[in-house]
Amino acid sequence: MDTLSEMPGDRTAARFAYTAAGVGVAGVATLGAMYAIEVPKKGPYIFGTINDVTGGIFNLLVIPVVVQVHRRLRRTPGSEAAIWLVTAASAVGSASSFLLVLKKLNFTVSTGISVGAMTVQAGWFLLANRSLLKSGDYPRDLAKLGQAIGGALVAALPVAALATVEKAPAWIRWGLGGSGIAVGAAAWVAWPYWYLLAGRHLSHRR
Repeated sequence: MDTLSEMPGDRTAARFAYTAAGVGVAGVATLGAMYAIEVPKKGPYIFGTINDVTGGIFNLLVIPVVVQVHRRLRRTPGSEAAIWLVTAASAVGSASSFLLVLKKLNFTVSTGISVGAMTVQAGWFLLANRSLLKSGDYPRDLAKLGQAIGGALVAALPVAALATVEKAPAWIRWGLGGSGIAVGAAAWVAWPYWYLLAGRHLSHRR
């Protein structure tokens, strides 16, 4: 299926999706600028702070979009629990980013919370889009991209964590861990495009 059957709330969710896509692109750009410019100089982290703010806003903006897409899944106890979990994780991830900006959380704790929230979102992306792809009543391009992003992040994040194990051999840290970082980063960069595509479908523009 190439089009989305309209449901109440779709067009409102589309506006959130478009905004999330724009904020997500800003997040990718500022993170890249932070590592390219600020990290080698060891600060000041202006781009880093902007990235934290965009991360907090992004996690709030995606909630209405996720909820609207989730409404198209068959309702089961598992799916109902999943939407509460991913909504809560997004809210907690947002709060973590803002608390980091306000210096109420340190970088390590905030990053751990943000990665946890991303993992929950990625799991939902993988399972929800896989189910919707099988249903046949959902745009295949949106489902395939969401499934690919979710699957890549779920697989990559644990592997990427190997890069932080200081006592591990270099080939594990920078070979396996580095490959996990590369795959996860590619999926993360593609994430805003999924929201742009979701906005197009949810707006029902012909």
